[in-house]
Amino acid sequence: MKFQDREVIVFAGDSVTDADKYNTGDRIGTGYVKLIRDALTAFEPQNLYKIVNAGISGDNSADLLARWDKDVDAYAPDTVFCMIGINDVWRHFDELDPHKPLISEEDYEKNLREICKRAKKYKRFFLITPYFLERNRQDEMRMLTERYVQRLYRVAEENGVPVLDAQKAFDEYMLSRAGQSISWDRVHPGPVGSMILARLILKG
Repeated sequence: MKFQDREVIVFAGDSVTDADKYNTGDRIGTGYVKLIRDALTAFEPQNLYKIVNAGISGDNSADLLARWDKDVDAYAPDTVFCMIGINDVWRHFDELDPHKPLISEEDYEKNLREICKRAKKYKRFFLITPYFLERNRQDEMRMLTERYVQRLYRVAEENGVPVLDAQKAFDEYMLSRAGQSISWDRVHPGPVGSMILARLILKG
């Protein structure tokens, strides 16, 4: 994927994007956003890019939508990558915050539709699928994740938005190694998973 000199690139999402950004001085974090920033710096030193990590740990699609104006639009981005949804799924299983409403499949689709509406002003906007690092397709959380991904594809098709399929990228990895080999909870990607995500985005 090619970027233009002086381009403003925003990555919006949850903890997978956040990657401990508040403990790094540049607020880029230690995950795939950092790898992309470093790759662009190393291999395109003639260009200057503004890279913004707009991930917040724990966010679901409703949370991201609520802060979109402040955390995404405020930067007047040229290109935005949005990966959101795994917390919409996960909370159905762990009930971490029983006072916070669960996001149904229908709610997820509605939230994504509104995000796509707000993203029409950008030069480029990409949705990235949520994923679950479990190769057993009968696993309950894997099955629910796939249903949310189907909703994402539906919204993307309606709005002409390109999709980067993170689940497919991790499924290719899991042909050889289990997802737990890089992520104990099968969600947070760690260094290897972050590299897989960075490659997916840079290849476009």
